[in-house]
Amino acid sequence: MSIARILLHEAPGETRAAAFDAVGRPVRLFLERWDGRGEPATLGDVVQARLRQNDPKDGGAFFERTNGERIFVRDELPKGLSEGAETSLEIRAEARHGKLARASLSTKAEPAVDSVFERWFDTLPDDVPEPKKATTPEEFDQIDAAFDEALSTRCGLPKGGLVRLERTSALIAADIDTAGRLQKGSAGARALSTNREAVTTIARQLALRDWGGLIVIDCIGPLTADARTTLRTEFLKTFQSLSSRKPDALKPSRFGLLEAQIAWGACPIGDRLLDEGGQPTPDTELLDLFRQAEREATANRSAFYRLTLSPHALKAYITRRNECDAILQEAFSGRVTIASGTGERSVVRRA
Repeated sequence: MSIARILLHEAPGETRAAAFDAVGRPVRLFLERWDGRGEPATLGDVVQARLRQNDPKDGGAFFERTNGERIFVRDELPKGLSEGAETSLEIRAEARHGKLARASLSTKAEPAVDSVFERWFDTLPDDVPEPKKATTPEEFDQIDAAFDEALSTRCGLPKGGLVRLERTSALIAADIDTAGRLQKGSAGARALSTNREAVTTIARQLALRDWGGLIVIDCIGPLTADARTTLRTEFLKTFQSLSSRKPDALKPSRFGLLEAQIAWGACPIGDRLLDEGGQPTPDTELLDLFRQAEREATANRSAFYRLTLSPHALKAYITRRNECDAILQEAFSGRVTIASGTGERSVVRRA
């Protein structure tokens, strides 16, 4: 599996990109909001932070940036770095739900590559195509569908059946379901065919969602010794073809469980789009509305529009009122305005 195409959408207030394989399946996603202003530190950032607590018994130290973001460092601290002292840190894993960002001590003054998108592009395998700017409704739909897939709990297999994925606080569990799959051959041949599709699909989904940690895949039996080796190889090969993060995996056990481990890196897409209850964050709802307005305004370049915000989206707008007004003015030249509403959903209407 390899990356054949990358679509880039520079929407009002955010930049989104999706990478696709040769048959059009999404394999990697990029998201940057508000040009990074007021956002948590991103992978590869070099930030200044003050030491707040050094607790070797807990395995590391806690630092704090001027914006209040806390960062955890496992490195042994140099002598003379006392609480309250400021130092440079390089972000190794972004913050996610329930977890602080992880960093290492750094002597750099700034990241090697300034652009967050360029840093993301550098995490892709070699020989990937240059990004193409999305310009058509079909291309916008493809990017939207890629982000939707990254939030789904299930994913279909090419020849029928599906995998279900569940991320818990301890691990990621993947179950293989053969419902609706028609195959011929021996039980071992059918199991191997299904399992191969499943482990490659799961590896793709892990790269797409930016998931890491411990992964357990419940393979279907029977599994021969050769089949166990094949499944481990297929999982590792697929993930390594899509991401620079280093995976490790064991052959499926006698219980049929393939265990793998992948280092965390970027914050999972789901954590950025949804709150811990699984609902869209205020920023997500507001920026989704901006993209809807962009479509409407592009389709009719002489019309005026009003964005009626739900109380949820209004919170995000109030937090960044001046910034949002400037974004709308630049993107729509005054043709789109904001209004608060009483409904539960935000809508775009002709003014």
